[in-house]
Amino acid sequence: MHLKGSMNFLMNEQILLPPVEGPKRKFWKRWKWIGLAVYAFALIFARWLPGPLIAIAYIYGIVVIANLLFAGFGYLKDRFFWRVRNRLLGSFVFVGIIPLLMLMGVVTASAYFLLGQLAAQYLRQSLQENVDLISAIDAQLARETVFSKTSGTLRLKASQIFSAHSAQFPRLSSRLLRRSPEGPLEVISKYDPQGIIPDVSPYPGDKWLGNAASFKGILKHQERAFLASLQQVPGSTGLYVETMAPLDNYIQERLRREKSLYVSFLIETIYAANRKEFDTKKRINTSPGVEASATANRIAKKVVKNKMAQDVPPESDPRRMITWILPLVFKMYESGKDRLSGGATFSVPVDVVFKTYLGQDASQNNFLLFFIYVLSGVFLFTWFVSLIIGVTISRHVTRSVHDVYQGILALQRGDLHHRIPVRRKDQLGLLAYAFNQMTGSISRLLDEVVEKKRLEQELKIAREVQTTLFPKQLPQPPGMSVYGGCKPAQVVSGDYYDFIVEDKTRLDIVVGDISGKGISAALLMANLQAAMRSQLLSIKHDDPEAIGQSLANVMAQLNEQIYLSSPPEKYATLFLGRYDADTHRLWYCNAGHPPAMALNAQGVQTLETTGTIVGMFPGMVYEAKFINLTPGTLLAIYTDGVTEALNKADEQFGDRQLLEALQQSSTYSPEDIWKHVMSKVGAWQSDLPQHDDITLIVAKAG
Repeated sequence: MHLKGSMNFLMNEQILLPPVEGPKRKFWKRWKWIGLAVYAFALIFARWLPGPLIAIAYIYGIVVIANLLFAGFGYLKDRFFWRVRNRLLGSFVFVGIIPLLMLMGVVTASAYFLLGQLAAQYLRQSLQENVDLISAIDAQLARETVFSKTSGTLRLKASQIFSAHSAQFPRLSSRLLRRSPEGPLEVISKYDPQGIIPDVSPYPGDKWLGNAASFKGILKHQERAFLASLQQVPGSTGLYVETMAPLDNYIQERLRREKSLYVSFLIETIYAANRKEFDTKKRINTSPGVEASATANRIAKKVVKNKMAQDVPPESDPRRMITWILPLVFKMYESGKDRLSGGATFSVPVDVVFKTYLGQDASQNNFLLFFIYVLSGVFLFTWFVSLIIGVTISRHVTRSVHDVYQGILALQRGDLHHRIPVRRKDQLGLLAYAFNQMTGSISRLLDEVVEKKRLEQELKIAREVQTTLFPKQLPQPPGMSVYGGCKPAQVVSGDYYDFIVEDKTRLDIVVGDISGKGISAALLMANLQAAMRSQLLSIKHDDPEAIGQSLANVMAQLNEQIYLSSPPEKYATLFLGRYDADTHRLWYCNAGHPPAMALNAQGVQTLETTGTIVGMFPGMVYEAKFINLTPGTLLAIYTDGVTEALNKADEQFGDRQLLEALQQSSTYSPEDIWKHVMSKVGAWQSDLPQHDDITLIVAKAG
């Protein structure tokens, strides 16, 4: 009966399987249809609509399409990945296949980048070879040049030597220079039939010659670049010969013919490359510093795109090509500074690069490629075998998961006798075994739940019974107002307080704290309350002069009774006081209890202990003391739950803060004082759980 009821309770609380579907969301909404229609309309009639309207339509359509794609992906994900098998396969794709593709892409890109760098180095070497040829021609011209006041000697020798190299460099030019007394070089003769040499005054050769005796390299002046050499005439003082060849289409053609380099040099500036377009845009600029730069960038992209489109190997060359871009650093003709101000787009056969840097011929290249193909095939075969093994393992996993799924469904129906077959001796088999153990444990847990509910009900009854033991009404003795209360840490409390009215002028106040908490402390508290009332009512007619000794005797008798009737570890602290309205005197006996506080105009007086705790040691002797309660005196009797309340820093509330709270509210009524102190203690504890029972009695003399 209890088992069935508890199972129904749990099923009503939470149903795990199968998932409960809520109301379906409407996928196609009106704003999506409108968005697609507007987007299609803008695509069809774009040439007749104003630009802002087209932009708005495109943005609207993109938002709708993105929403549809996102919703469609979510729909497919929910349908495809509902099964664990599909999730495992999806995991294999993301963990195995996609990283493999990325790795292959990285390897391919890295190989292409390496080939590109080797091809760029091949182009640099080819250009350097041409620079070395220019330097050799310049050296030959310098050896055969004889200084003369006329310029015929240079032109004669240059025409003879250049004609011998016209097949290599058809546009050679030369100049004869002399170092002036002031230091810089000056032109004294030149041979430049095609107007190649830049005409710059003063001659800037010292800037790119530097401290060296000679120079060879690539110079750039405005929109042109030159292969240049500057060497001193042997046996002369201050004479130099400069030889130049432009980096033009003739050199590009020779590089194609001799080096298989299909190259296009991006040497001309973007301004010269499309000067008409640039000049037109420059005339309409309102902010030359910004607009000219933006226009220049657009034209530069156009120039590079056109150059790269021209850089296509002829169809007559069937070899595999590597295409690359090489930035070029030129020495500026006028300033002599190195600057990245040009580049080259080029293509070169792969076997040429291999042969140049790896020393391999075509047969070796084919063997290398064959070896790479074999390795790739072995790799793919291994990957395919791994895929089969992964699918097999996933099938075993999903079968075990399916068994667990069926077990959960049986558990949901309340069938605690269902058992999952243990098919394997691995972690999945252990999971099935653990599930079977769990179903057996659930039956025991359900019985424990029923038992726990029964105990909770009994605790509730115990709480109601204990509540009846506390005072129902507050006493109103002449000359004093009293208020008190207890806040238990658990369902039942181990603290004890009581007001025992002997007659109209006498009131007994008792506050106790039983060791421990919970049921055992509550039972001892009930025993103590009964014994205390019996003892105090038996002495209510005693001689007023002997009341102190009577209270001490009551405390001693309680000590013996608790010692004999309770376990050794059980004890209690007690504060017992008797107020006499005729004499305005409070007799008290404190058995190990926290000292009560009496506040009046003269200061604070603590009611210290007059004996040890009760119930721990037999044969103990107690004594009683008294204080006079003048009008306005505030008396606070409390348990250690007040002063030992902890905050988040593990600090106790303490006597000092209790005293401050009492002083702050000393003008209030006892009930308001009690509430003020309890609020201070609650604020001190914040949201931490209460670890001990809290009892506080507040009395105020009128």
